[in-house]
Amino acid sequence: MSDDELRAELAKITTELYHAGLITATGGNISVRSASQPDAAWITPSQIFKGDLKPEQMILIDMEGKKISGDDKPSVESVYHAGIMKYRPEINAVVHTHAPLSTIFGMCNMEVLPVNTEAIFTMNMPVIPFYLGGTKELAKAVIDCVGQTGAFLSNHGLMTIGKSLRQAADNSYMVEHVVDILLKIKMAGLTPNQVPEKTVKFLLQFAGAF
Repeated sequence: MSDDELRAELAKITTELYHAGLITATGGNISVRSASQPDAAWITPSQIFKGDLKPEQMILIDMEGKKISGDDKPSVESVYHAGIMKYRPEINAVVHTHAPLSTIFGMCNMEVLPVNTEAIFTMNMPVIPFYLGGTKELAKAVIDCVGQTGAFLSNHGLMTIGKSLRQAADNSYMVEHVVDILLKIKMAGLTPNQVPEKTVKFLLQFAGAF
């Protein structure tokens, strides 16, 4: 994809996640590595309605999270978006949402049980303690602790990563779906059957996450 195509995809997926209820009007941020500058990334602007962003509103940042170009301010979370891409060259996109069920899950010290195959790829996601959004402390914690799929941000939301913007966004949907199942099991007071341990290990090895 060209940079123009990436900016268009960034606007489209941000709007998609807003209508799915995972991103709020001004809460959440998404980034994707630049096609022409591997040491730069496009990110959504700060404090602008997320339900109708246009490609030309996206901000170009460097690998320290500082603005290179764009009319508005980059997301306050730009430092950890850039930092993940800087230290994880295989990662090309970061999606931070305020997904409601994942937010609940991340603040309740619950365990991800291997109740289905999607849950297996969510099991190793860390829960990062609460730090105020946009702070250096949050950025450092995310960069240091992010797993293969992403991380729960305690009392804040969800962060997922991917080799592409589509994959990172799909990981957000996957985690929210898994958490929905786990919370319903908890509320019903049920003890679920789990995927056999042998299968869990195989799938994690297959995914390169074990």
